[in-house]
Amino acid sequence: MKRLIELDILRGLLLIMMVVNHSPSPLRVFTDQPIGFFSTAEAFVFVSAFLAGILFQRRTEKHGFQAARAATVSRAFRIYRAHLVTLLFTFVVGGVFLAELPGIQHLLDQYFKNPGAAMLAATALVFQPPLMDILPMYVLFSLLTPCVFWAASRWGWKKVLFISVGCWVVSQFRVREMLLASMKDASFLNPGPFDLLSWQLLWVGGLVFGKSLQEKNPVLQLSARAESILLMLAIAFLGLRWYTIAMQIDPGKQLWILDKWHLGPLRVMNFFVSTWVIAKLLPALQRWEIPLRPLSAVGRNMLPVFCSQICLSLLLVGVIDPSKSHKPLAIVLVLAQIVSVFLIAWLLEWRSAVKNNQYFQIAGTPH
Repeated sequence: MKRLIELDILRGLLLIMMVVNHSPSPLRVFTDQPIGFFSTAEAFVFVSAFLAGILFQRRTEKHGFQAARAATVSRAFRIYRAHLVTLLFTFVVGGVFLAELPGIQHLLDQYFKNPGAAMLAATALVFQPPLMDILPMYVLFSLLTPCVFWAASRWGWKKVLFISVGCWVVSQFRVREMLLASMKDASFLNPGPFDLLSWQLLWVGGLVFGKSLQEKNPVLQLSARAESILLMLAIAFLGLRWYTIAMQIDPGKQLWILDKWHLGPLRVMNFFVSTWVIAKLLPALQRWEIPLRPLSAVGRNMLPVFCSQICLSLLLVGVIDPSKSHKPLAIVLVLAQIVSVFLIAWLLEWRSAVKNNQYFQIAGTPH
């Protein structure tokens, strides 16, 4: 299957936005939910699930379900190892060498209450310091992928999707918070802000669309009128979002229907209509493949670049005192970090090219 260059470019752009969002700089006004009431996190999860659905379906067709499951589980463990590396960096560099910095004290306050227990809990994915909550979700959702495909093969994709929606509905009653309330005194138990019972809806939805694309069997066939309505809704959400930015209000914290961590209903609707419109525009990025090659390089090397930027974001946030304003310094540092994104991606591309050249030279050497 031909590589989807537009998705590499999109993932590269999302990573740049994430870098800015994780910094205490005023540049966040341009990257924090800029086109609606959803963030880069929703887009990352859906796009990752979309690609996972394509790959799992393709491997199942070529090599069978067992091979597809083995490859997916292997991928989950690669993500887990990457997560352990970021944790090691956080606990050694942040928790030992930079522990006296006010920013680190604020960021890792729960860790400092019981470091030993926090480290053990972190390896079990039940303690997730700030900025360290995305990869654990990817690990668990990657392990969920074979289960979803297996269930769909037995009961059909409609039932699987209905179950996913049902779990999302249950999550809107804050079941997670009720379960965690009984463990609030254990500082080392912090599974992060994302309610997985809610966010699995994005992952399962992405798997459905990815699997359908591989089969060339569209999930939805909308009329031109329906697509026009979706476009108008996307524009309306865009206008409302920038109105709230101008008024300096965050309805996501005030209205449960726009809540981020539990994926409120209106937030899901906003994400769906905007994703539909963006999906129609994405193929046009192929025409800009050459000038946008740096972004596609970032997308192709997403996991190592993502991990490196989490570590750099930790340093950036750590050196800035949260009780003081350092806007000029924060802007300079985040711009330098953005440059590092492209530099690291270029180095990874160069290393991959060197390995490929060595392989072909060895393969072409007569014996």
